Amino acid sequence: MFYIEEFLNYLKSKQYCFSTLQTYKQELNHFKEYCIRYGIEDVKNTTKQMTFRYLATLHGTEIPTKAYCNRITKLIKYFRYLEDEGLIFLSPFRDYSLPKYHGKNYPVIEKAEMENILSNMNTDDPLCIRGKAIIELAYSSALRPREIYGLKIPDIEFERGLLFIEQSKNKKDRIVPVGKTALYWMKRYIREVRPRYIGDNNHSYVFISHRGGEKLTVWGVRWAIQESLLRSGLKPIKPYSLRGTAATQLLLNGMNVIHISKLLGHSRIETTQYYLRVDLKKLKKEIQAKHPRERMKKYLKDKEENHEV
Repeated sequence: MFYIEEFLNYLKSKQYCFSTLQTYKQELNHFKEYCIRYGIEDVKNTTKQMTFRYLATLHGTEIPTKAYCNRITKLIKYFRYLEDEGLIFLSPFRDYSLPKYHGKNYPVIEKAEMENILSNMNTDDPLCIRGKAIIELAYSSALRPREIYGLKIPDIEFERGLLFIEQSKNKKDRIVPVGKTALYWMKRYIREVRPRYIGDNNHSYVFISHRGGEKLTVWGVRWAIQESLLRSGLKPIKPYSLRGTAATQLLLNGMNVIHISKLLGHSRIETTQYYLRVDLKKLKKEIQAKHPRERMKKYLKDKEENHEV
């Protein structure tokens, strides 16, 4: 026996979504087929050597990919469950270190380019108003695309300037501040544009399709941004770049990395550091301007030049 259904029921009890459960099921059935092919019909008889031979069949490149690491993570959780439930004696992944992969780096938008986008978007076209509201919101609160298309009107506290982000990544709720400019464009979109397209749909999602009135998808958010920039004569940008750009600009303007981490909804500072991509020359300039030791050197030099030392 492989106890796959039991494990999936366990994940379901932890509120894993349907699509995630399906990817687990697919991966574990693939592993089960591999075992049976080599005469192993009970997971208790799997060995560490055999499990790692299976991993070798998944890894087709020299550099680990995110997909490869995700597949290993699923197996680690599966065997941890079996061990915790006493269905196997010891997980083959005990003391195993997950390989590091080079994730996709979404480019940080330069400050001048970001200012150009925010200042020169067409605000007469209804679709551009929607794109403007999305860009202002993502840049103001460093939101993920899923947090944008999942946002509902009751989740916005216009008076207090707060957003309630419901069940985001890892099923975590959080409250984040939002700037006055972003609130203005959301209000304008909700008042002037959204009613044109909502039709007979009875939902409260903020950003909707201009075709059927349904809530936007992740691809809809991308299209809304890029189409509005195209209509404004501006270069396209990736939605996730707005999140990293906001985090990096906050860091350069002196915001504590712990506060940035809280804004982004991260539980580990290491995750936040992935988003903070600062140009080396800019970093050196910031250190020279703000590091206490560098400022002390400048202070002493000025005193020496003024013959005060």
